[in-house]
Amino acid sequence: MTQQLLVAFRPSLLRRMRIFLGSLILLTGLLALTIWNVTRSEALEQARQAYARSELTTCLRYSLDHLERRPWSREAALLAARCLSQLDFADAAEPYYKCTGELDLNDLQIRAFGLVRGNHRLRAIQAYEQILARWPENVTAFRRLAAVQLSANDIPQLEALAERLIRSPGGAAIGYTLRGVVAHNDKNRDGAIAAFEHVLKVDPDLRLMPLPHQTFWSYLAEDLIKIGRTDKAGRYLTRVLNEAPDAPLMNTLGQAYLQYGLLDEAERCFQQAAEWEPDNYLPRHSLGKIELQRHRLEAAREHLEAARQLAPRQVDVLNSLASVYRLLGQPTEADCIDKAISQIRKRSRPARNPKDPWPRYAL
Repeated sequence: MTQQLLVAFRPSLLRRMRIFLGSLILLTGLLALTIWNVTRSEALEQARQAYARSELTTCLRYSLDHLERRPWSREAALLAARCLSQLDFADAAEPYYKCTGELDLNDLQIRAFGLVRGNHRLRAIQAYEQILARWPENVTAFRRLAAVQLSANDIPQLEALAERLIRSPGGAAIGYTLRGVVAHNDKNRDGAIAAFEHVLKVDPDLRLMPLPHQTFWSYLAEDLIKIGRTDKAGRYLTRVLNEAPDAPLMNTLGQAYLQYGLLDEAERCFQQAAEWEPDNYLPRHSLGKIELQRHRLEAAREHLEAARQLAPRQVDVLNSLASVYRLLGQPTEADCIDKAISQIRKRSRPARNPKDPWPRYAL
């Protein structure tokens, strides 16, 4: 009897199991379709494509459109945050970053750089420190952190960061450059020279050194000239200028020769700099000062008048020109230039805000 009941019940059980499994498959499919529907939309796809084409405003518009209907979408929030950071709306990007969960390295870099561009120094420093806590040898984060610290001119922090860079793999050239820039800005000439020359040892072709090459060589030459090592500055700059023409560096080399008393060599440098960069007043001014030292007053006047045409409000040029006119016995012209200097200085003096408090010495 029992066996007969089991035989009769078995087809019914199998039928129910098939119905149950079919329902489960259908339910799973519907659930998957629902998930796809709530997490995907035409707007999100358009946002993805726009971001791939670097069309940030278009991507932002589609991302926000998707979020308006599906505010829980992490992908759309991340796209919106990226766009806002890169469009210099760092503050507006922050709420969207909070909706995306943990960020990867690329998105952390985008966020941090957006804070830099938005002039949020403290938050940018914190963002780069967060990157370095997870990726301690990330040179890009080190470089950008160094740039932010330089803008804040926090010397102890900069020196500590330079040391971290020097110890990190691949960061020595950047670290020594940072140490040199800090010393240069602090007028520590010997320290700057030592650091910059160490850069040349670890990175002789200056491929990793982050400064513009012209800035690097200008800083090094200026520091050498300031402590009287003009000959060494001249050797460095001559080597660089043999590789590629550069008017500002040629002008710096002329200043080195001029300080060393080599007027002919300085003159050739200034003439070449004036030829390479005819709109720059500095070479003309320097040529005028050389002719003044030679007591060739008419030649000095010609160079200084040319410099005045290029920079009519440059006070040092006007002072030199007034001196030449007095030596030429032309006091009227000299007096006119003196009046022009007085007017320039008067106009450049900032007016006191009546709401500002009086300084202590005026009370």
